[in-house]
Amino acid sequence: MKKGICALLAAILLTSCSASLVNLKYKDGQLINKRLDLAYNAAPVNYEPVSVGKPYAYYGEIDMTLYEIPGMDKKLWLSQENIGSGTTVFYSDTITLPTLSEMQPDSIYVCAGENVTISVVTIDDKDLVAELINLFETGKETTWPNLDTVDTYELKFYGDTYPHLYYNLTYGEFSRGIFLYDRYTKRCVEIGDLLEEWVANEWEE
Repeated sequence: MKKGICALLAAILLTSCSASLVNLKYKDGQLINKRLDLAYNAAPVNYEPVSVGKPYAYYGEIDMTLYEIPGMDKKLWLSQENIGSGTTVFYSDTITLPTLSEMQPDSIYVCAGENVTISVVTIDDKDLVAELINLFETGKETTWPNLDTVDTYELKFYGDTYPHLYYNLTYGEFSRGIFLYDRYTKRCVEIGDLLEEWVANEWEE
């Protein structure tokens, strides 16, 4: 009996909490609210909120709450609960997502871990960051090795143009070279010894 009462109270509490949020429905690949003229797309895995704020909307079909991203317009940007690099950002269909270079990052947080990512090094050499971005966007595309892994890290690109968002790429060191990889587009570029100084002086300490 007690378990049944607890379950009922939990259901009532959940309903009352979700009732105060903007109700979203799924249609044609978007989360929408017609009355408020809202329509959100799910951003690729590259995009991650720097922080997550108050709950704003609720999609009842899968019991998912979406949160404000502090510093950003909630009608244009929302976020799933913050779970690190796996956090999904949602953006309005009235805007276009910025590319990595358009975000104009000038630093990179090098992060380790799976469910919880921890920054182990900050690369704050602006020229190096710009060179790395240019190499990734214009360099010769190759295949992500997958085998004989030495180390992998998540690189979170950050800058003042979009101070509330990270752009994530995967760094991988393998027996046959060092590569940068986009988990969404599958683009992979070999970066050689571009970050060698940081690897030698920081990551191996």
